[in-house]
Amino acid sequence: MIYVPDIIKGRTGYLVMVDRFCRVGESPKPMEGRKIKEWSDSIPDWQPDADGVYRNKYFYGGNLKGVESKIDYFDKLGVDFVCLSPISRSNNYHHYDVHDQRIIDPYIGDWNDFSLLAKKLHMKKKLLGVDLVFNHRSSESEFFKKAMAGDPKYKKWFEWDENGNPICWSGYKDMPQCNKLEPSYQEFCCEEIRIYIENGADFIRLDLGENFPKEFLMKIKSAARKINPKVVIAVEMWEFAFKKENPIIYDGQADTVMNYPLADAILRWVRYGNYLHFNACTESLAKYPLQVRDATLNYLSTHDTPRERNMLAGGKMVEDPYAKGFIWDMEYWWDEKDKPFPTYEFRKWGIEHSNVLSPLVDDLQKLASLIQYLSKGIPVIYYGSERGMSGNKDPDSRRPVQWETTNADMFNYYCGLGKMRKENRDILTKGEEYKNATPNVLEIVRRSEKGIILGFINRSSDYQPIEAYFPNAKEIFNLKGSNQSMLAPYGAYVCRF
Repeated sequence: MIYVPDIIKGRTGYLVMVDRFCRVGESPKPMEGRKIKEWSDSIPDWQPDADGVYRNKYFYGGNLKGVESKIDYFDKLGVDFVCLSPISRSNNYHHYDVHDQRIIDPYIGDWNDFSLLAKKLHMKKKLLGVDLVFNHRSSESEFFKKAMAGDPKYKKWFEWDENGNPICWSGYKDMPQCNKLEPSYQEFCCEEIRIYIENGADFIRLDLGENFPKEFLMKIKSAARKINPKVVIAVEMWEFAFKKENPIIYDGQADTVMNYPLADAILRWVRYGNYLHFNACTESLAKYPLQVRDATLNYLSTHDTPRERNMLAGGKMVEDPYAKGFIWDMEYWWDEKDKPFPTYEFRKWGIEHSNVLSPLVDDLQKLASLIQYLSKGIPVIYYGSERGMSGNKDPDSRRPVQWETTNADMFNYYCGLGKMRKENRDILTKGEEYKNATPNVLEIVRRSEKGIILGFINRSSDYQPIEAYFPNAKEIFNLKGSNQSMLAPYGAYVCRF
């Protein structure tokens, strides 16, 4: 049975990478193996250490108190769902190489900080989400060390090849992969989930969850719902769910998924006018169960991709959706495909070209985000996008927010999007959706028993005629002075009737 808690539907989300978002208090105290960077030094450490290994062990010290300090900021944006990147003890700033997720990293805070953040968000009728990692553990975790020492309990927690060597996620030696069918490991993961929910988490995102076995997902979901029947379980998903061996969303294993295919379709249409790809994506997403579609997490960029500004207006992007993967696929960032991928040259290029963008970047981002906000599901802002932050593939897309500087016009635009969405939640929460793209104009229709929203978006540099006149229609959003009969260049018109 498919049941997605209504509590998540109709919201506007915000994804926080905690170490890079905001710090309240003094710079954290030095710890062995960790480098502390000045907040104002936003250039990522992209080079390997002296031994040739890139370790991600530089920290800025963003913390839970910093997230709490920005609740009024979320109010201005119309954000009512805040999702945190992993916050547990870890060797690396991104915290995806988890140790024991029952322990919050000391740089980030403690359980009092977490529960207080949850309470203050709940007082403002906002939800708190968190990213949990069960696919792998850190090679420095006590569990893996015990497994390597031959402890039979923890040996069963990990996967091994025929030679007795640990299988590591994507080849990263610091992230040995876990055996998610082992009952004792499943029980431990349920215990980790329990402590987050009991301290106020309303939403759990499962890193790499699209690859989890059904038995594991069902056990996690059951354990979470026993604590809070309304908690939402989401999984990381890169392709369409129905392309996976275990499609997850069709029998209620997870409530919702990350909607990367929609992001890819929006970005390719806004940048290149690829309307065939956009319309094909729309048809594919229509195959999702209705309850899931109401709750898909619609990002334009995340910590794993370049920022939308760079995908829309930067260099080395891919127009052809059939070449390989997404618009930003790394293999197509580099021309010399007959050679090994030059990781550090790639990172150097990305950082040097972070702000080498088309003059149209603001116009293109505004169009893309409007489509994101009108689409069925939940728009989620990647931290700093509303401030005009740019960045190529990580680590460039994970810079700290420089709070003293901002693109004020872009920030005000996102505030307007949030206001439009809140005022029309009665239609946008569960309303039916129709989309049709042409090379230059996109039409979006959202319909519910409360009324109809009709939107037109123009990605071209020319005026485009439309027919959007209906008796009693009320304009709810306008870009570049567009009206019911004509779209301005890079303009948009949205009405309700």
